[in-house]
Amino acid sequence: VRNSEALEAFVDQRLAPLIEHDANRKSKLLPTLFVYCELWGRKAETARALHLERQSLYHRLERIEALLGEDLSDNDTLLELHIALRAYPYIRGGTGVVEWQPLPPAESTR
Repeated sequence: VRNSEALEAFVDQRLAPLIEHDANRKSKLLPTLFVYCELWGRKAETARALHLERQSLYHRLERIEALLGEDLSDNDTLLELHIALRAYPYIRGGTGVVEWQPLPPAESTR
């Protein structure tokens, strides 16, 4: 899988604008998208996991949608992006977004 040209093309097709953005700017959107996908698009949980105010997360998600030209509320789009984000570290030599794991869920207080 690591050397699959088709996988690399898929990842580049889905993530290239974000990869380029993150390479040229201080703010990193790939980790935000990764956590958002890991949490299946649940915004409140994503904001908590990233230690962000919800409005800051909404701004990042709007920027991601604008860069990718995608609607993150579409389940198929979210799945494709999640697959691309999971594959990205493997085609880049084993480092990358996958290191950005969300915080464990808060324990319920009963």
